[in-house]
Amino acid sequence: MITISRLRPRSSATRPMSVRIGAATIALATAATLAACGGNGGGGGGAGSASAEGTLTFAYDSDAAPNGYDPLLYSQGQFTFFSAMYDALFVTNAQGEIEPSLVTEFSNNPENTQTTLTLREGVTFTDGSPLDAEVVKANLDRRSDPDLEGYGSIAPGQAAEITDVTVQDPQTVVITWGQPQARPESNLVDTAGVIVGPQGVADPTTLETTPDGSGAYTLDADETTRASTYTLVKNDDAWAADEWTYDSIVFDVITDPQALANAVVSGQADVATILDPTVIDLVEERQSTVSVGGTIVGFPVTDKTGATNPAFANEAARLAMIYATDREALVNDLHDGSRPTSQLFPEAAAGFDPAIDEEYAYDPDRARELLAEAGLQDGFDVNMTVLGQPDQDAVVIQSQWAEVGIRLNFVTATSTDQLFAAVQTDPVIFGPFSVGANPAGFVAGVLYGGFMNTQGATEPEIEQPLGAALGATGDAQTQALTDLNRAITANGWFIPVYEDFTYAGYNAESVAEPAFAGTNNYLVLADIQPAS
Repeated sequence: MITISRLRPRSSATRPMSVRIGAATIALATAATLAACGGNGGGGGGAGSASAEGTLTFAYDSDAAPNGYDPLLYSQGQFTFFSAMYDALFVTNAQGEIEPSLVTEFSNNPENTQTTLTLREGVTFTDGSPLDAEVVKANLDRRSDPDLEGYGSIAPGQAAEITDVTVQDPQTVVITWGQPQARPESNLVDTAGVIVGPQGVADPTTLETTPDGSGAYTLDADETTRASTYTLVKNDDAWAADEWTYDSIVFDVITDPQALANAVVSGQADVATILDPTVIDLVEERQSTVSVGGTIVGFPVTDKTGATNPAFANEAARLAMIYATDREALVNDLHDGSRPTSQLFPEAAAGFDPAIDEEYAYDPDRARELLAEAGLQDGFDVNMTVLGQPDQDAVVIQSQWAEVGIRLNFVTATSTDQLFAAVQTDPVIFGPFSVGANPAGFVAGVLYGGFMNTQGATEPEIEQPLGAALGATGDAQTQALTDLNRAITANGWFIPVYEDFTYAGYNAESVAEPAFAGTNNYLVLADIQPAS
């Protein structure tokens, strides 16, 4: 599933970018992310005390739970935090493989339109209620709630829509899909597969202050200060308690990049994420870092119909923006270590095609030809809302586009509400987008079926391979993903700029190297071990 950003304004550092994303993934300009994943706007809480025996101290660059403890309000990037208190039907391991967790067996019918899940026995929630098929159904029946970010791709009308959930027996659930899903586990992994306890499902308002999960840890309310410090203590009676190492886990919210780096450098934190690019050198000099790619920085085209800007109804105009972007120059000047790209899919993802980068490389003459074809010989204006100063990347691209007559104008937001509304009022937004290991899920839940397409624009050249990618396996799926990747660029639905990297810092004297969940930009919390 998708990973949307945990918003923080992008820095203009000249070393490999650390992606400031995580809850959903996405950019500062995204309304859905701002609502669901926005962090403390100030300097953040101070780091906790040095790790005591049996305690893992984890420094976070934004509030882990700004809207309470319903994990479905957030996107995949927050799973590191919520995975301690909640279990999911399936989880992503450090190799990027999807493994059963609350599920012990699953199978599809021959048409891949129904999936039967056999649930793990002996699992209980914090109130003592057992995991059963009824509570799984009650969770998935919340999928039509538009506030639940985690259900983006399985919600009504989406590419991986669930049309029915049936209880076959107390430990068996049958899910019916709107269209074939050859790999159903991809739709029910990590945050999207989290199962909330029956009390929390019956009254979600209780989750504002009290988690209701079956995870290995519970919240210590007395030692927790919202937006500052979250303290979790192990529940030895939890079914998976023995798979977790630490007696307690402390999450300190430190929104200031320098303070976050100082926390791990000084040993106050065992792990710190996500590091700002301006502090990576410091952390690498005095402690250790781990990084992962899979984040694409660029411009989602939020207006494909011309509703906010008539020029954007013309595919040629959108493609002109792709050809007018000199990605290599920008990366060479500002982001040494990042990878220029003309496609949405990360290099490590199935469906990545090097030929797309060559075919849609910087070509200002081709951009001018396309503008002429669109009847826009004199170019056109593009308004984009920003909060404070525009990102340095966007300023550089502004000058590049101006060379072919595309005038990028920055509109300074006078309120956060105006910024939140940008996906409705602007033809493009800009930022880092954690596409991760499941790009088809990102397309289904965000690009085509989510906030990047609030106008409900349709494009058969995207829709057909998306359906094929979700309904196939093996070589057929790889070909469908390649076709989908190409169609997104060829139709000008996303203007890619470069693939970025997420960095986490860790104290190698206290913990072994942590691992990201494959190419997703969140760490596998359960795998973190003390240093040997």
